[in-house]
Amino acid sequence: MKKHKKVTIIVTLTMIFAIFSCGFSSCSDASARRDKEYSEEVKEQIADSIGYPDLANFFEYSQLKEIYELRDDPKLVCYWYTKCEYTGKWVYEGQCIGYGIPYSASITSPDKVHYNSSGAVVSQAEPNGIYTNGLSTSATWILMVDSEGNITPEYVEHTIRVSQKKIPAIKCEDWSLPSDY
Repeated sequence: MKKHKKVTIIVTLTMIFAIFSCGFSSCSDASARRDKEYSEEVKEQIADSIGYPDLANFFEYSQLKEIYELRDDPKLVCYWYTKCEYTGKWVYEGQCIGYGIPYSASITSPDKVHYNSSGAVVSQAEPNGIYTNGLSTSATWILMVDSEGNITPEYVEHTIRVSQKKIPAIKCEDWSLPSDY
């Protein structure tokens, strides 16, 4: 029993020393590293006992690839709508080019390179070369087409919907629809 108490005291003193000897940031780094190592061990155990999904068609990947390719068309005409909070119906705003760009998207990486003992952490761009910084925002840039065919960028901060086809008029506010809708 005495040996057990000595071990407990030594372990406790060692932990206290470790906490006071490292700064809060290095302790949190150590904690994050332990969490990562634990997660990786658990994922390895899951993979060993259950295995990985047996994917043969890669359908979701091909869908996303097709969406990227369709979005890459500079002549893609869409229609954009904003949501009316009072009625839940869509307000027709007009034509636009493409699907719009989330305000949080950027051409350059929003993250700094951070070096630590496990290497560098670097953001990776999407296949279209655009970075998403993980911010949650409903703001969107729209290339709006006016009645004369002029294209102007519009910044929209409201619930938005962009579609290649006009949505049914019944889902829209009557007053927002042009007579030739």
